[in-house]
Parts: sequence; C-alpha cells; structure tokens
Amino acid sequence: MKKNEFLAKLKDELKKNNVADIDEIISEYEQHFAFKMADGYSEEEIAARLGDPLQLASQFESNIEYKTSGGKKIAAAIGLVFTDIFTGAFFILLVVWEIIMAAFAVSNLVIAACLFGRVNFITKFTPMPYLSAVVIGISAAALAVLSVVGCIYFALFIRQLMRAYGRFHRNTMAIASGGAVLPPLAIYPRLPAKVNRRLRSVALFAMVVFTTSFVLGMIISMLLSGSIEFWHTWGWFGYNAVN
Repeated sequence: MKKNEFLAKLKDELKKNNVADIDEIISEYEQHFAFKMADGYSEEEIAARLGDPLQLASQFESNIEYKTSGGKKIAAAIGLVFTDIFTGAFFILLVVWEIIMAAFAVSNLVIAACLFGRVNFITKFTPMPYLSAVVIGISAAALAVLSVVGCIYFALFIRQLMRAYGRFHRNTMAIASGGAVLPPLAIYPRLPAKVNRRLRSVALFAMVVFTTSFVLGMIISMLLSGSIEFWHTWGWFGYNAVN
C-alpha cells in the first residue's frame, strides 16, 4: 500500500469514528512516513509495518470501559514520574552543554575581533606581528562558525529528543488507559535536504579554513620570530628572548 492510499484510508476511518483532531493525527503519520523514507524504507514497507488503517483508526474510538479503570493509569503515571526525574536531569545536562558550546563560539569571535583590531586583551602578552594576528584571527573566526553550526545541530537534536520523549510519555499513558498509540518519533532531527546540505557545506568550509589558517599562522609566527618556540621569543607565559 502506498503512502497516499494508506493515509486516505486512515482519514476516512477516523471520520467514520467521529474522531477529533483528525488533521493532527494524519500529520503525525505523514511525518512518520517522511522519517522512515529518509532512512531508506519504501512506502509499502512503512505501511506494512504500521498495519491495517482500519485497526489503527479503531484505536482512536472512545472506550469507556478502559477509561473508567484507573489502576493501570496510576501505575504507569508513577513509573513515568521516576523516569521523568532522571530524564529531566539528562536534558538539563544537554542544555548546559549547549550553553558551553555557544559560549565557546562567542569567545572565538571575540578573539578573532581582537586579533583583527590589534586589541591586546591579555596585557602580559607581547602583541604578535599583524600578519600572524590576521591569519590566526581567521582561524578563530572559522572555529567560531564551525561551533555555531554545531550549536544549531545540537539544539535541534535536543528539541527532537524532547519531542520523542514526549511521544513516549504520551503513548505509555495511552497504552495504560486503552487509548490510541501514535507512531514513535525518531530521536535525531530531520532537516530539509537543502538546509542540511548548506549547513554541512558551511561546516566543511569552516573546518578547512580553520585547519589551513591555523597551521599557516603557526608557520608565519615561527618565521617572523625566527624560532619554533615563538611564544618564548615574544615573551609569553613569563618567558622572554633572554631566557
């Protein structure tokens, strides 16, 4: 069964059962098809794994017998409370790491701006020659761009992971109460192909620029200082040329 045929049958059955939020339900199954097709599955394979649209639609019918029995719902809710505690702590750690990545990107931008503008942000350091500063500044700017792309991907990952856990949470309670179960969500984000290609291209370009300019900056600094350990020649870290 093709995607459109599957969704059309499911929608018809949902209408027959007078189910609310039909468009939202269909949208969830459309997203499930999109995710699985991106993983290489055919429309027929995805439809076969989902099962009969008639049976799926029947899950969304109101079932008073299950709704009035709260034993399973209470047990499921208690179990989810303990799961939520550990999952919440895990999400907090992910957000903290995202903040650290963002701070790292901003720091590299500041360093690049200082190098380009000849601003000596560490007074104990003898300013390096402008050519070295510019080339290393380019590497810092490229590293900042690379970090920004990483922040974008990681933020999208956190968001999708939260959505996937929310779906698990919802389905767990639905199973306990005899309600309808929606397809599980993937834990990794899915971006439009065009956007994904652009981000990857930017990341690859930034990585090449960072690597090239950093190595070139080190070589230029060695040549201008006349020493492999140019930081000694320029008196950094408490050293000076006499030492």
